Amino acid sequence: MRWLVLLVCVSSCRLFAHEVQPAVLQLTQAGNGVDWEVLFKQPYKQSRIGGGSSSLRAFDLAVITNCVASKGRQRTSGVMLEQRFTLECIDAPLSVMSIKGIEQTLVDVIVTVNYRQAATTRYLLNARQPTIEFSSDTAVPIFLLLGIEHLLLGFDHVLFVLVLLYLVPGWKTLLGVVTAFTVAHSLTLGLSAFQLITIPQAPVEALVALSIVLLAREALSSKRTLIRAQPWLAAFAFGLLHGLGFAGALSAIGLPDENAVGALFLFNVGIELGQLTILGLVFALVFVGARFGLKVTLHSWQPMGLMQVPLYLVGGISTYWFVERCVQIVG
Repeated sequence: MRWLVLLVCVSSCRLFAHEVQPAVLQLTQAGNGVDWEVLFKQPYKQSRIGGGSSSLRAFDLAVITNCVASKGRQRTSGVMLEQRFTLECIDAPLSVMSIKGIEQTLVDVIVTVNYRQAATTRYLLNARQPTIEFSSDTAVPIFLLLGIEHLLLGFDHVLFVLVLLYLVPGWKTLLGVVTAFTVAHSLTLGLSAFQLITIPQAPVEALVALSIVLLAREALSSKRTLIRAQPWLAAFAFGLLHGLGFAGALSAIGLPDENAVGALFLFNVGIELGQLTILGLVFALVFVGARFGLKVTLHSWQPMGLMQVPLYLVGGISTYWFVERCVQIVG
């Protein structure tokens, strides 16, 4: 049974092997007030089979109705594909913008418009909103949305939070564990965002996967180890690591110069809202299960045989991620 579960999860876990990082599109108004200098940075992961890329493709993805893109140049920088070109516009004001193919991806695109004599504005493009009007206002803070989506779509962070529930014996301990995890990842997220500490993302992502493997193994064990005795301490230690993982999304975007602290705060709040959303869904499922006579608590799972299956799935998927990310580091 265990080997069957591992085989199924390994065969399917490629779908969720990497976190989704946002793309960045910066438009800077030229001296003549009509043309625009453009920098387009998008996630780029070189495929080990066929040399392809899992990112969006080609600089003609940026389409503005009243502008024409000139031939540009591109280069790869780490996990990002950078493209620079010029928009030659018929009229001075930017009109409507869309990105071809974004409906088939999970990629968010942050559009930053730097005007010569006006405040910088930001917009968010994604599959749900593939078109923007530059005259419209952005009602919801972009960095708040990015924080929420980064947690909910960062499947390794989601799995880590879920496995923690197996090790938490009660509400008071749960509160301490969640608080410790929050404080820890907020600390390293802030230090990394302001470049007070700089650690390559590839080893961090591998260690994040390894932390889930260790946690799943711990949840399957009946021995009373340090993690079981002091789960808040483990949550704090692993939270420091996950904070560096959260910082990976911000490293590509960059914090706005005019309000870096505010943007970081909103991003962190978004992460917490995403985390609370996941915990709320779990509590709702526990409540519904209890209504139907399934005796499930946050720590005492019944029947144990059935409730251990997710741990084997999580352990198998995370092991695959860890090995794959280590291979990418070495290769």
